[in-house]
Amino acid sequence: MQGFIEIAKTDFMATFEDSWIFPVLIFCIFWILWKEQDRTKKWLAGILPLILLVLYWCPITGILLMKILGENVYWRILWLVPVSVTIPVAFCLLLKSMKGGARFAVFLILSAVIVLGGKKVLSTEWFEPSTNVWKVPQNVVAVCDLLPGNVHVLASNRLTPYLRLYDPTLTLEYARNALIFNGMDEVYGPTANLYKAIQEPEIDVDIVGPLAREQGCTFLIFSIGRTYAGDWEDYGYREYASTDEFRIFVDEDYEEGQDTRKWED
Repeated sequence: MQGFIEIAKTDFMATFEDSWIFPVLIFCIFWILWKEQDRTKKWLAGILPLILLVLYWCPITGILLMKILGENVYWRILWLVPVSVTIPVAFCLLLKSMKGGARFAVFLILSAVIVLGGKKVLSTEWFEPSTNVWKVPQNVVAVCDLLPGNVHVLASNRLTPYLRLYDPTLTLEYARNALIFNGMDEVYGPTANLYKAIQEPEIDVDIVGPLAREQGCTFLIFSIGRTYAGDWEDYGYREYASTDEFRIFVDEDYEEGQDTRKWED
């Protein structure tokens, strides 16, 4: 129970902190429940967001949803709350009940609430200038420029969301969806076990090496600061290349131009 409360509170604060939107949202929900006469609009803009908030905070449904969705993505339930619908509907209901100069004055106030009550989305905290035409991090470009095409890759979590954006001929042993395994004490299947083994502070080559070969991983890419227990050559891998941030290993049996992809696009 304590774990659920901490996760729910942390994710909730990360979503709504430093803004007035949540108290405005609560006001708007109850205003719609009180003033809206159309049953469909009342359900969609008032009752539905209230149900979602209750499901999020209720320990019984919250713990159940965490088990189903995973602790790392539980907070996305908050994305389902139709904030951009509920608030305008409530404000329109309020303005509908007014006339003349009072309506215009309230419109300006409500507009200010919306503008000042959120966060600056286009800020350096969330966005940064693109360094290339592909709009992917430059360290991804540096790695992909060293890799041949049409190969199967096991890569660092920092790279997996972007590698196929730059070079779609690559196939990945796991992509960013594998983050769900972080919340599991035990996982099943070679790909899941391979992912979990690579998250250890020191990579145990005696575990990762055989699993990587079993799964047909031609290239292994890890952050350059990672340490290893064991010798990659014992399992048929050698160092292939490196960048400022990543070290690349290759299957010793790989021949230049060979197609080792697990599937075709």
